[in-house]
Amino acid sequence: MKKLIYTLPEYYFLILVVLAGYSPPYYVNPIFIGIAFILVLQIIFKNKISGIIIAMLFFLANLYFLGAVLSEFNEFEVFNSKAQKLLLVGLSIWVTNLLFSIIMILTYATNMFNRNSKSTLEQAVF
Repeated sequence: MKKLIYTLPEYYFLILVVLAGYSPPYYVNPIFIGIAFILVLQIIFKNKISGIIIAMLFFLANLYFLGAVLSEFNEFEVFNSKAQKLLLVGLSIWVTNLLFSIIMILTYATNMFNRNSKSTLEQAVF
């Protein structure tokens, strides 16, 4: 169960990128294809440095998304059902993205720390 939680962010971000790059009826933005390819490589090779970089980029993009949601919310003159729906959906997506980017950062940062402390411990013993 723990392993599933730690590998889920990469798959979530891959699905998110594919859905963001798709435009009906059969067009996928080439930039998003490149980002999806990078995420697939990350899933396969699990490079720690690139994992942290990808997670930080998604974290920063998520902050930009929060600004966009709040800016759109400020355009409502009165708090009605549409404003409530915008906040409910936008903030739930924001929290989900934030959670997955933090899990991904912690996963790769913890793996780097554990690898470095193990090698330091091995050097101290030998």
